[in-house]
Amino acid sequence: MTGRARRVVPAAVFSVLVVGGWQLYTAVSGISPLLLPSPWDVARSVVDNAGLFADNAVVTLQEILIGFALGGAAGVALGVLLTYSRVAERAVYPWLVASQMVPIVAVAPILVVWFGFTIVPKVVVVALVCFFPVVVNTVDGLKAVDPEMVRLMRTLGMSRPRIMRSVRVPSALPYIFSGLKVAMALSVIGAVFGEWVGASEGLGYLMLALNNQLATIDLFAAVLVLSLMGIALFFLVGVVERLAIPWHHETRREARE
Repeated sequence: MTGRARRVVPAAVFSVLVVGGWQLYTAVSGISPLLLPSPWDVARSVVDNAGLFADNAVVTLQEILIGFALGGAAGVALGVLLTYSRVAERAVYPWLVASQMVPIVAVAPILVVWFGFTIVPKVVVVALVCFFPVVVNTVDGLKAVDPEMVRLMRTLGMSRPRIMRSVRVPSALPYIFSGLKVAMALSVIGAVFGEWVGASEGLGYLMLALNNQLATIDLFAAVLVLSLMGIALFFLVGVVERLAIPWHHETRREARE
């Protein structure tokens, strides 16, 4: 069995067992579809309402991608600044940690008041939830570089900006991508929160509407579409990571073997 098959087969078998057990339970227990629809009914709802789900998924995807790009870029930039300047780190880092004590569900309504029922509040919410994990992982990665390498570069006459660009940032890329993968997973939650507070379209808005209508089967279908979209985006970040730092994955593969 190839390495790829060893990774895919266990996940596929487990998924079949879960879905099969779910289908069997709904068939033999007689539970109402209003409480727990069967996987078959959920899949059929996705097919029957493909146009509705696709239209709303495009809106949510747009919010996720824009917010993720803004939050990720700002997180990396601030992480570099905090590593480069000890004064900035001492001044900003405590406020950065304190900002995470404020629940995002409390911030979202304020953003709607400021920006109205536009895409802006949703994008800002996504950017906020993406920002923190990227900053923290960037700072940890930039500080994890071998100090002997830094001293060697200084001995060779390299300036701090050049050391940052040539030594610290390449060494920190695995950490940065770890933060980006966490941020991508959180971005889906952020988009849904933003749409729950104030929206007229999007999968989060659709889920609220279906819940109010007690359309449980369609609600499960919307959750399934949102989950599949989030999984695809997470793996997309992983693909970019493999292309950007192939040496890191090769080293990890050799370590496992």
